[in-house]
Amino acid sequence: MNKEMVIVVPTEAAAYEVVKALKGLDLEGSIELYSFTVVTKGGNGGGVSIKDTEHLHAPWGTLLGLSTGALIGLIGGPVGAAVGAAIGGAAGLGGDLAYSGFAGDFVYNVTERLEPGSHAVCASIWEDWTAPIDIAVAPFGAVVLRQATDDLVFAQIQSDMRALNDELDHIDAEIARATGDAKKKLETKREELRAKQTAQREKLKARAKKLEDTWDAELASIDEKARKAQAAAKARHEQHTQKLARFSAAQKQAFHDLFA
Repeated sequence: MNKEMVIVVPTEAAAYEVVKALKGLDLEGSIELYSFTVVTKGGNGGGVSIKDTEHLHAPWGTLLGLSTGALIGLIGGPVGAAVGAAIGGAAGLGGDLAYSGFAGDFVYNVTERLEPGSHAVCASIWEDWTAPIDIAVAPFGAVVLRQATDDLVFAQIQSDMRALNDELDHIDAEIARATGDAKKKLETKREELRAKQTAQREKLKARAKKLEDTWDAELASIDEKARKAQAAAKARHEQHTQKLARFSAAQKQAFHDLFA
């Protein structure tokens, strides 16, 4: 399952040990590491700053770092928003983080854990189970926070589309019952709502398309690794490709049905 992770550690050296551990797990096919960013939380209420960032497996780097950038935009306040845009995430969402896929409690937990002077590795990852990463980073005093984002993004988009449709259905019903000036005012309001719905629909479609493009980039990056990997790792990468391909196909069909 695709996840965004924040792995909080006490020192910068520990953060780079975590990066090394994640790259090792990626190489052996235990996980798929798409991108990572090492950040530091400033003291005395300061924001987050980037120490290092890497989008693995070019030429899909910008898409693979999309969620990581969005996450940093959310956890870092005004400074974090600029940092997130700098690594492609916030900018990739058109400056709108409403459909980032991050639940409020996850963002809250991250900001609570990321204390002044602490460090963290923010990473986009595929993992089948949590044990490999948890075991690999435990020696570095790491606290691992995870969020599966893809399902949440779809639920957000689906909910907002339904709300728009329900509002128009309701005003149509009111217009059918109204007369005179009241009817004219409702008809004017309906036109305003239709314009709003059209604009919002295009916004939601653009976000859905960005998510679909990200899945395609992730699949391409895993395929590339599988071609270069040794037998055992190759088999694990190929298994991840199959799972992600099935998930992606189902979600793309759901988006098609939603916007039909």
